[in-house]
Amino acid sequence: MKKSIQGIFLALSAAIGWGMISPIAKILSSMGINLMTVMIFRSIFTIFVVGQYIIFVKKEKPFYCLKKDIFIFYVISGILSVAFAGGGFLMSLAYLTVPEALVIHYTFPLFTILGSYFITRESPTCLQVVAGVLIIVGVYIGMGGTQNNGLSITGIIWGIVSVIGMSGQSLVVRRFSLNHQLDEYNLLFYSNFTGVIVLILFKTMYFGWCDLKIISYFSLFLMTFQALISSVLAYGAFFIALKYISAVMVSLFCAFEIVVGILLTAIILKIIPTYPEIIGSLIIICAISCISITSKK
Repeated sequence: MKKSIQGIFLALSAAIGWGMISPIAKILSSMGINLMTVMIFRSIFTIFVVGQYIIFVKKEKPFYCLKKDIFIFYVISGILSVAFAGGGFLMSLAYLTVPEALVIHYTFPLFTILGSYFITRESPTCLQVVAGVLIIVGVYIGMGGTQNNGLSITGIIWGIVSVIGMSGQSLVVRRFSLNHQLDEYNLLFYSNFTGVIVLILFKTMYFGWCDLKIISYFSLFLMTFQALISSVLAYGAFFIALKYISAVMVSLFCAFEIVVGILLTAIILKIIPTYPEIIGSLIIICAISCISITSKK
């Protein structure tokens, strides 16, 4: 029971950390900074911070005596979590509003539910399925308050990439943790190391690096703050949560990011939430509360 409550707390902590991504990303994008650059900086920052912990606290040597199966797991996790989930979501924010990006992103709990039976062999409960549907209903209603009549196809594609990444990493990490001792620090380090290689290659080929010259001290501060909160702390909490509760439950609790994102967008960007966004957020809170109450019984 204690482990399940701890898992819920960690999943909600991850959601709060990720909720800070959207408004900060919109500010950085408005400055002309490519959000792929932001994601690459996040990964490099995470590699540096977690690497120091591994070397000086855990007294381990990175890349020393890595087993083949564990190395493959780190590579897959890095591609899914850093390149697909992180890079995809940030790039979708460059083309979509915050509610639009979130409504696409948070279809991932349903795909996690569908994949959980086949990959982790953990059958979702009826309540979890209902909660997943309620979350989709909540973000759909919340999106009714957006003012754009048409969605960007490019933004939708990036959103789909992020969904594949989030669902995939939830299932893969959970599956691995059921059969192996999961070290969240090593996972953070190696997944960011492999993922950032993919992002650097992609950005070099398709976007270039002209935006580096417009990075100011203020934008660098925002990028560092976002990296600390949303990568080091939030992803650390997310990976630990998957050790204690199922991938389905973690995915559903992480949907609280939507509420945090909308609230922070209102505060930071001074965009007042519309009635549909408020109603949608309340539906999401209701869905999460139902799962939380049931899991404590």
